[in-house]
Amino acid sequence: MPLYEVILIVAVIVIVLSLIFHLLFSPITWIIVAILFIYSMIKRHFYQKEMDEYNREFERQAEEKKRAYQSGEAYRSGSDDIIDVNYTEKEDD
Repeated sequence: MPLYEVILIVAVIVIVLSLIFHLLFSPITWIIVAILFIYSMIKRHFYQKEMDEYNREFERQAEEKKRAYQSGEAYRSGSDDIIDVNYTEKEDD
């Protein structure tokens, strides 16, 4: 179980207990809520950066394959990414 989920579960338990025991006005409850909020924002920021990098890499690879296919370079070099739709099996005599 990731650390983020453990922190989330603990924070929810503390908030529920504080509501039950009328400790909502306690500063520690708001400190925990603030820490959880800041942690989730930081986690989201890094996740978004990771996803952006993955998308850029994927688009770059797709563009390279497209250019290679259009130029015929991949076909001439025997790349496995190219499927020859006009392939016919020749019989050896």
